[in-house]
Amino acid sequence: MERLTEPPPCEPPPRPAEKGGWDLEIPLGDLKKPLDFTRLFGREAPLAVEVGSGSGLFLTIEAANRPGTNFLAIERDGGEVRRAKDKWRRRNLLNVRIIRCDAHYLLEEFAPPRSVDEYIILYSDPWPKKRHHKRRFFQPRLLPILERTLKPGAAVRIKTDVTAYYEVIRELLDTAPFLTLEQDHRLDIEQDPEDIQTNYQRKAIEQGHPIHSLRYRHTAV
Repeated sequence: MERLTEPPPCEPPPRPAEKGGWDLEIPLGDLKKPLDFTRLFGREAPLAVEVGSGSGLFLTIEAANRPGTNFLAIERDGGEVRRAKDKWRRRNLLNVRIIRCDAHYLLEEFAPPRSVDEYIILYSDPWPKKRHHKRRFFQPRLLPILERTLKPGAAVRIKTDVTAYYEVIRELLDTAPFLTLEQDHRLDIEQDPEDIQTNYQRKAIEQGHPIHSLRYRHTAV
């Protein structure tokens, strides 16, 4: 939830980029435990964490629409990280930072308790082969991460175009006593005017894929 008074502008990260401008990537080796998000962004503001940011298109739109929120992107692929940073620098989006790392590891080892106002997980890799299920983001080890890091009232926003994975996500998160399902919506059947459609989502709808949109809320005291 946005604050009524907008936080002051973000300060640039303390490191110039190789090709000019400011480098929005924070190397894993520069991090200290626990993460100090106020220092990381140069201000105190609500924090949204996007897991698997890809080339950064979603946050290019979302961060511009919500300047009063700090956005931390987590992405493992170096090429995608470079493409995301290029988009954000060209648009001067200083309320975004990105860390190249495995999300489970980063959140388990570095994220402080009760520090996240929102998680955004869009089209997470379903790893359909059974031998690869351990690579999924949505697996039992995620629940302690969410319980520890979410603030009371925080949201978890999810999209997937794979029904089998949607069922896995529902089965997992519905067992969490600290989460309440607020929304379970098919965007391919009924569009949401406030929904941000990436190229991936548009192509998925054109190809006849289901677009499952979920929102959970941390409701435990």
